[in-house]
Amino acid sequence: MTNQSTFRFRGSFVGRLARYASRVTLVASLFAISSSSVKAQANSGLAGQRVDAKTRKELETAREAVWRAWFAGDSAALERLIPKVLAAGAAGQWEDRAATFEGSRKSAASGRRLVSIRFDSTTIDLRNEVALMRARFTYVLEASWGTRTTISGTAAEIFVRENGRWVNPFWYLK
Repeated sequence: MTNQSTFRFRGSFVGRLARYASRVTLVASLFAISSSSVKAQANSGLAGQRVDAKTRKELETAREAVWRAWFAGDSAALERLIPKVLAAGAAGQWEDRAATFEGSRKSAASGRRLVSIRFDSTTIDLRNEVALMRARFTYVLEASWGTRTTISGTAAEIFVRENGRWVNPFWYLK
């Protein structure tokens, strides 16, 4: 979901993104720390909330919608699924919302199409209106001339419930 462009700061966007990234980093750190000892969590009150079947389905549906919209170059869908401030990264490269949308458009314009996508071993840490989803992913892309490429990795994605729906302000792919 990322392209090869590097993250660029622009004007006052830097301050908003830095504050937002700090919050996201804090939330991600809290999730990582709270995942380290399940027994200690239960005793200390830091355990995540139980994820019911409805919430799991909503989150999985939102995640898949973001990935499919990105590969399709569907900016209208991405506008609904990704909030105004976004931090997305892969292998030491970070990009903002504009670069993510541009990468999506370029991917779609290249003629590549998403053939399939699968998420395995999904875990969800839920804290009120914030969910951290971790999973292994595998997707297959087909080039305009018919060659297929399979890509696999791991994803850490944060979703936030905003106005009754889950949006995806942060992800890191490896």
